[in-house]
Amino acid sequence: MSLIIHFILGFIVSFSGTLVPSMLNMTTAKISLNKSKSEAIKFASGASIVVLAQVYIAILFTKFLGNNPAFIQLLQKIAIVIFAFLSVYFYRLSRKDKKATSSVKEKSGNSFVVGLLLSSLNMFSIPFYCAVTTSLDMAGWLHFTQKNILMFVVGSALGAFALLAMYASFAKKIQLKSASLAKNINLILSILTGGLALVTLFKFL
Repeated sequence: MSLIIHFILGFIVSFSGTLVPSMLNMTTAKISLNKSKSEAIKFASGASIVVLAQVYIAILFTKFLGNNPAFIQLLQKIAIVIFAFLSVYFYRLSRKDKKATSSVKEKSGNSFVVGLLLSSLNMFSIPFYCAVTTSLDMAGWLHFTQKNILMFVVGSALGAFALLAMYASFAKKIQLKSASLAKNINLILSILTGGLALVTLFKFL
C-alpha cells in the first residue's frame, strides 16, 4: 500500500506542477499542431525521462536536509519568503491576459532529443521537487526506503508525461484558450502558495 501511495503522490505532484503553461507544455502543444501528435508524444517522453533524474536529485537533497535538522529550520524560513513571493508572482500573472503560445517557438530536430534538452534546461524543476519532497517528509508522508523512492520518482515522471500528453492531445483547444487557462491556473497557484506560506509561518508562532 505504501508503494502505491508514494506512486500516487509523485504522480499528483508532478502532474500539478506541470499544469502551468510553460516552455515544456506549450512546446508540446506547438509540436502537436505544427508536426503531429506522435512527434509531440516523443517530445513528452524525452522531457519525462529527465524528470526521473531531477526528482531523484531533489530527494537526495531532501534526505541530506533530514539528517541536518539545523538546515530544516533555515529552509522553512526561506520557504516562507519564497512561497509568499510566488503567491504574489502568480497572482500578478493571473491578472495579465497574454497568449502563452504566441511566445513559444517550434523546435526543430528530433522531438525526443529536443524534449530531453529543454527539460534539462528547466532550472526551476529541481528546487520545486526539493521543496515539495521536503514538505512531504515533514508531514510524514514520504518515507525514504529504496522502493518508496523508486515509486515516487516513477510516479513523478509518469505524471509529467500524462500532463504533456494531454497538451499534445488537446493542442487546438489549448491554443484557443491558453490565456484563460493560464489566468485560472496562476490564480489557483497563487492561493496555494499563499496558503503554504501561512502554514509554514504558523509553525514558528
